[in-house]
Amino acid sequence: MTTPTPTHPAADLPAPTDLPGPTDPTPADLPDPAPDPTAPNARALRVLALCGFLLLAGCLVLTAALGLTDAVEGDGVGGGFLVAGLWSLALGAAAGTAALAVPRGALVAAQYALAFAAPVLAALD
Repeated sequence: MTTPTPTHPAADLPAPTDLPGPTDPTPADLPDPAPDPTAPNARALRVLALCGFLLLAGCLVLTAALGLTDAVEGDGVGGGFLVAGLWSLALGAAAGTAALAVPRGALVAAQYALAFAAPVLAALD
């Protein structure tokens, strides 16, 4: 009796279950990375977010003053930049609330950037 010949070249390769497992360590086997000593902790980020609300309140007053000045001295109609400034304050408050719930440096930075952008946008109107 003769042995059957394979019909394609991959027939004599081992099955995928016969291959050895991966040699790289799994993420569970790796040691935990050391925390960054210069990174702000959660409490510091929450305090910065709370201070950002004070900044948002001050920028709201300044934005409103710029809008009222434009209404009295200008044509009496608020333009698109004033509306964009007020939206910037609303989005800054949302970013601050999110930074209080989940303290992340990017959220605090977004809160401060949006707060500073509001009076600048209102001044452009």
